[in-house]
Amino acid sequence: MNQTITNPNEHKVVSFHNSTDFGFTPEMGCMYDGRPINGKNGSPGIDAGETIILPYDVAHRLATNLAKIALVRTAPAVDPAGIPTGVPLWDTVKLEALKNSYLTDLYSETRPAIQSETDKLIAKVEELNKWKQDLEAKQVIAEVNEVQANVVIEDVKTPEITEELKTETTVVPEVIATKQVFLDKAEVIAELTKRGIQHDKRKNKDELEKLLA
Repeated sequence: MNQTITNPNEHKVVSFHNSTDFGFTPEMGCMYDGRPINGKNGSPGIDAGETIILPYDVAHRLATNLAKIALVRTAPAVDPAGIPTGVPLWDTVKLEALKNSYLTDLYSETRPAIQSETDKLIAKVEELNKWKQDLEAKQVIAEVNEVQANVVIEDVKTPEITEELKTETTVVPEVIATKQVFLDKAEVIAELTKRGIQHDKRKNKDELEKLLA
């Protein structure tokens, strides 16, 4: 069965300040449910002027006990027979006001959602699964790192540029010109005239063709 939270102050956090001029010891009431409350030095009791952070219920119990001690210490002197009957050392209003002077509300912690035992076990299963997944992921990463550490990466070498390569030129295939064929002397004279080459028309065809070479 789910348990119902009935204490509205269970998750409140309070600052407790001993503003008196004396140390508040377990013998004076610096205790909760029979257990001494330690101060900042780790020893039972809260020094004069010391401030500590406490749960709401613990702080209010200590503040009430400290207020009673403080009122007793400041009570008027009485005769050896004691305080007259019917004259209290304090009243409720005065005690409450002094008690509250030692306390400062700070904040309320987030109240956890109420869970059944089944909910708690299922949540534990999910927690263990996540833990296993995280562990496996770490193992995979470790294996990958180990493989990468064993891989030898060869440097890509840039070809060395030699003087021979620097002076090397691209060889362009030579274009062989087709020799023009003339059928007669008249065609040769026409080509010579076209090119503006001076010639003697009295020479034969072969001699005129040599001028075109």
